Amino acid sequence: MACVVSWNCRGFRSKVCHIKDLIYEVHPVCIALQETYLKPADIAKIKRYSLVRKDNENESGRASGGVALLVSHDTPSSVITLHTNLEAVAVRVMFSNLVTICTLYLPPSTSVDERDLNRLVDELPTPFIILGDFNGHSPLWGSKNTNLRGRQIEEFVNTHSLCLLNNGEDTYFHQRSRTFHLWISHYARRLLLLTLTLELELTCVTVTISQFFWTV
Repeated sequence: MACVVSWNCRGFRSKVCHIKDLIYEVHPVCIALQETYLKPADIAKIKRYSLVRKDNENESGRASGGVALLVSHDTPSSVITLHTNLEAVAVRVMFSNLVTICTLYLPPSTSVDERDLNRLVDELPTPFIILGDFNGHSPLWGSKNTNLRGRQIEEFVNTHSLCLLNNGEDTYFHQRSRTFHLWISHYARRLLLLTLTLELELTCVTVTISQFFWTV
């Protein structure tokens, strides 16, 4: 069984201990992280895992957003060079077959060009899985309402014949109500048959981990 995890960590350096706990508990082949809040000069390491990252800074020079993939040294993998303005990184990982894993973060306040999303898909070798926090709302993944980003993601999924790896629950975690929600995930129909299991774990009072596991 191969385990893949996706988590909007909201700060890599402040969550290293939780990432290590997660690795100890479930031994994931790959961890997709969003909102890492890293600057290019920041050192980020996890023992026995390779780290592929794309950092982002706002206009004031403060770390904002950012994505990363942690890949186990026990699993053969190779980095895919992406030519995109989007906050995304990707690797090819050897499960029983080669599968492309991509992590993507779409900030809520930033306009996303549909052409950038289309070009991203064109750059990903199939079969692929895109994991991320897209900040879109739609009944397709459990939201009561649909926003502009949600409609954009719906069109993106339909255009490229993608499938949602989602059990129908919301994809948002509300801090005040402390309700859990899933992040959106997609995989190409050419991908192997996958089994999706959701585990939600409250690691402490202020930190929530949302996890996706696939058996490949």
